Amino acid sequence: MSVQATPYALAAGRARRRAVIFRSAWLLLAIGLTCFAWAAPAAAAMAEPVAMTGQWAPVEPPVAAPTHPAGPQLRSFDPGALHSFGRPPGGALVLLHPRAGAWPEGPLVLSITSPGFQHITLQRPGAPPQDARMIDAGEGRWPGHGRLVFDVPELPAGGEPLRLHVDARDAIPSAMTFELRSVSDHLRADARWLAFATACLTTMVATALIALFFGLCLRDGAFVLYSVYVLTYAAIQGAQTGYFMHPLEWERVAATVPAWGRAVTAVSVVAAVLFLDRFAPLERWLSSMRRWLWLYCGLMLVLVAMGYIPTLQTTARQLINPVLILGGPLLLGTAVVAAWRGSRYAAIFLLGWLPLLGVTVLGSLQLYGIARGWTWSGDAALAAGAFEAIVLSLGLAERAASVRRQRDQAQALADQDPLTEVLNRRAWQQKVQALIAAGGPGLSVLFLDIDRFKQINDRVGHDGGDRVLRLFVEVLRSVLRERDMIGRYGGEEFVVGLPATPTGEACAVADRIRAALRDASPYAGMDIAFTVSVGVATLRSGESLDVLLRRADAAVYVAKDRGRDCVVVGEGEAVGDAVALLQ
Repeated sequence: MSVQATPYALAAGRARRRAVIFRSAWLLLAIGLTCFAWAAPAAAAMAEPVAMTGQWAPVEPPVAAPTHPAGPQLRSFDPGALHSFGRPPGGALVLLHPRAGAWPEGPLVLSITSPGFQHITLQRPGAPPQDARMIDAGEGRWPGHGRLVFDVPELPAGGEPLRLHVDARDAIPSAMTFELRSVSDHLRADARWLAFATACLTTMVATALIALFFGLCLRDGAFVLYSVYVLTYAAIQGAQTGYFMHPLEWERVAATVPAWGRAVTAVSVVAAVLFLDRFAPLERWLSSMRRWLWLYCGLMLVLVAMGYIPTLQTTARQLINPVLILGGPLLLGTAVVAAWRGSRYAAIFLLGWLPLLGVTVLGSLQLYGIARGWTWSGDAALAAGAFEAIVLSLGLAERAASVRRQRDQAQALADQDPLTEVLNRRAWQQKVQALIAAGGPGLSVLFLDIDRFKQINDRVGHDGGDRVLRLFVEVLRSVLRERDMIGRYGGEEFVVGLPATPTGEACAVADRIRAALRDASPYAGMDIAFTVSVGVATLRSGESLDVLLRRADAAVYVAKDRGRDCVVVGEGEAVGDAVALLQ
């Protein structure tokens, strides 16, 4: 029979589990940071791209075919670093020049990373314009997973620039880079990125679906909110990187991104807030903050609804991005305070979410010219999303295990006699009844009654009597097997279930208990010899537990009549050559 752990042992066990959790989390963080480093553009391992310089200028509408603006209007930029061209009324004209003064021989591939949903057109002398957007198929014949790709079979003669028109009037003006590579280098880089992005998105979707399954089975809202949060973030990344278009070719989904993109982003933020509320849980650690979080979620949902009302769309678009940005510090502050106050789940949330927050904030700052050289922020966002999904899923698993442990502990307390820490009468009967129902062969029961217990209480008081009961339980545990079931039947009466134990062996066990109790008496701190009367009964075919216990109880009365401190077998059962009959 298992022994209930002491409070000290439980506390030590919790400390060990907490240490394991946080060591695992820090290990995952190290792995995640390594993934970020690995997520640098695949071109880093390839030959260097064609060295280029860049110029750009805003174009005033109307613009049927953008022309070369006057010299003073041109602004220089580095095509290899992230740069945003804003949202001029007529778009922006971008000129790419060969740094060496002349272009190498083609064919080459021009790739544009992080274009967002901007409309980009490549114009080459003597060739028709090539148009492309991340949500369109484009006209290039080379794959462009995660980027826009233009086929450049021939470069302009005499070092003339490649000319592009960037139109961000219907999109957020993303910061972009431009690379001109050989076809073979482009294909290798593209294959590496495709494997990386697929692994990240698959991790997010798989963990979310598993969490959704367990959430529905366990009826735990935290799992469902986690699933919604991770799936919506994966959808955002699938749209922003163009993964929905290439390689999945979900043309209808990709084409409607402007219609559902903001709504999905808002739902992702709301799900993250509500997930933290349930996961932390904030009701215990930071209840005063919950109303503000719920108010924020309500405001986000109102703005999303406004975005689908024609007369309110302009207002909704102007407000939703600032409110989305507000969610970052609100969520961060809430999680930090809850973790400071002792919520380890808030700390786990921070561990998983902070890398993603850092990548998102830095990516937003890149629109204003900060950290332009960090060209793989888009890949880092994918890696951060996968890392967060793993950390939070492990946190959910630990939380579910903790709930299970608490439930088991509560059940153990409900089944336990508080004084002796053995099974109470109800729990013991349930366990033995289950054994009988399972057809366990050879079940024997010992019914034990401490002799003259009332006199012991009168002499040493109730505290002394309690010590005697605890001593008796220690004696039982020292003699019995782990699988034997001990229960306190009431007062000084105890019962023991002995699975797969015939009558003769049960009597031998009872004799060992009697002898061990006599030997242990001097260690009780009282000059009293403790003895016990034992009734033994073995289950008969078709017999119920109640009848079995009545036979064992009746045998105890016979033992009392015979002078106590002896073992009597129930009616009609043989031990060796002797048969004890109850009158």
